Formats: sequence, structure tokens, C-alpha cells
Amino acid sequence: MRVSLSVTSFALVSLALAGCPSNDYATDGCSPNDAPPVADFWAGAGVRDVTFLAFGDSQIYLSSDGTEDDGGRKNDLHVQAVNVADTLSWQPLGVAQPVANIRGVIMAGDITQNGRDAREAPADEYGRFIENYGLCANRRLRFPIFEGYGNHDYRDWYNLLYPTGEHPVADSVSVRNPYRVGLTATAPGKQGHYTWKWDDVYFINTNLTPSDVVPNLDPATEPPGNRDPRMALTYLKQQLAEIGHQAPIVIWHHYGPWATFEWDQAQIAEYAAAVSGYNVIAIIHGHDHGTSTYDWQNVPVFNVGSPYYTSYNPDGRGHYTVFRITNDTLYAFDVSWDPNAPTSIVGPDRWSRIVPLS
Repeated sequence: MRVSLSVTSFALVSLALAGCPSNDYATDGCSPNDAPPVADFWAGAGVRDVTFLAFGDSQIYLSSDGTEDDGGRKNDLHVQAVNVADTLSWQPLGVAQPVANIRGVIMAGDITQNGRDAREAPADEYGRFIENYGLCANRRLRFPIFEGYGNHDYRDWYNLLYPTGEHPVADSVSVRNPYRVGLTATAPGKQGHYTWKWDDVYFINTNLTPSDVVPNLDPATEPPGNRDPRMALTYLKQQLAEIGHQAPIVIWHHYGPWATFEWDQAQIAEYAAAVSGYNVIAIIHGHDHGTSTYDWQNVPVFNVGSPYYTSYNPDGRGHYTVFRITNDTLYAFDVSWDPNAPTSIVGPDRWSRIVPLS
């Protein structure tokens, strides 16, 4: 049945919130005016050389006593593996150079499993994300992180600790946007979509998925706003129009370009029409915890792996992806790590790809 809160319930909520620790968004020491973390990342006028990392689905799940469901603390291990990405080399792809000058890390949605923040301490899933990944290389991760929200970052059940329809983990992306270095645009309010530029390459984050369709959910069981893409397609269209047809563009979101939940073929067709004619050189997504590369609408697509080394990845290894974009080529390869020795990374592992750029 639909939940309604009485006056007494609101009093209980007020008392609960008053005793809750405040959220830590890891904005301490971060500023949009900061210098890039890699001093010599720019190769010079007219020379494009952009190296970055990507994965999806940190999806931190804490039980009520603050332990993870399997006790593995997979993200603790994953951040160790990501931090040593610059021990790898581009040699297997025919470039006799190390992986170097890493600009940052894209995390393609599902920050948490249940959308829990500090109000549910010790089951503070968002707090564990912050502990590991920070924002501007100010916690365990050595690199700035550019995260988006996914379907698991909405609260999909009613809870007296949260006002009806509040989705604090999805909202956190918009809270952190003013502290990120190099953003060229952000969406209004709590939408959370954002754009930045490395050299002449634009990166557009549309978070859950590039759609404007609000799911028609049963209000008796799911709070308002659950899995709402928050006008992401409108934001994408605006950004594409401003960027123009010539500049290289990377678009990333949580869902891949195939039907899942409320993301259906009609919406996917709208997305295809929106990007048609633009110089989209790559699409990055997460959601299924796997790792692969394929083409969609003649665009290279990268499913960038996740920290989940059981069931989703039967090889028993966590995965992420390393990218490099130069004037004429996009290079990418899958990296894996062993949970028993997370800094002993292997790359390329399952796949590598070289994409000529016109």
C-alpha cells in the first residue's frame, strides 16, 4: 500500500536526521581552479594525447552492521589495482611507450547498491565510496574521479530516514560538480549531467542513460523519481549543438545501448537520432559488470569492467579499461587484477582495440 507519513512519523524523522552524521562528499581540498594533477599532460598546440581509465559499478553494498555482503571489500582491492595502471605499457598495441599522464578515472554508474548514505551508518555505502575514490585524488585513489549515477543509486523503497522521493546518492553527483576541475557545462539543479574537455576531446556524462522518459512506476511500492534519467537526452542534445559536428566527443552513461528496465528500443532510437552526424568517437558504459567492446551505430562502444570478481566475471578477476586518444588513433585495452594480489595487474587481458580516427 502507498505509504503516508503521520505527524508522529515526521517527528521521528526529524529526530533521526538530527542524530545522523553529515554526508562527506570528499570536496575538501578540491576546487575547479586547481591545476591538473599531471603537470606535463599537455603535449602542445595541435597535439592530442589523452590517457584515462574507466570502469563501472563500484556498487558498494553494506549490510546493516557495516560489512559487505561477501566480506570482500572489492572496491578496496579495486582502487589498489587502478592506482598502479601506470605500470602498464602500450607496447602490446604497437606503441613503445608506458601508460602515463593519466588524466582521471570515469566511473560509469552504480556508485552504491542501495542508495544509502550516512543516515544509515554503519551501512553507509556512499561513505565507503568516498573513502576509496574521493574526488580530486584526495583519498585512496591517486587520480581525479568522474562518476555518474546508475539505477542502483536511487532509493527504490520507502524509509522514514529519507523524505519521500529523495535519492541522495544520485543527487551527490550534482553536489560535487562545482568542485571538479575542467568542467565546461553542467545540467541544472540535481540533474547532475556534466561535460568537460581534455585537449580538444569533449566528454559528456549523461549518468543513468540519455533519455527524458520518466518511468511510470507504481507509487505504492516505489518512491517518486526512481530511475528518472533527469532530462539527460535534452542535456546531451544541447551539448552536441554547442560543441558542433567537428570536435571529437566521448559520451558515457550507465546503461548500454540495449533495452533494460525502462530503457527501451524507442528511447534507444531517439538516442541514435540525437548523435547522428556528430563526431562521437566512443561510448562508454557499465551496468552488466562485464568487459567487452563492440560497435553500435558505427560508434565504438566500451563496456569497461567492474570490481566484481565473482559471478559476473567467471575468471575470478576484477576489470577496468585503459584508454589513450591521439590525433589519429584511439587505443583501449582491458586490465584485470587478482583479488589475492590486486597490484599484480594484467593488461591487455580479455581484449584490446585500436580505432583509427578520421
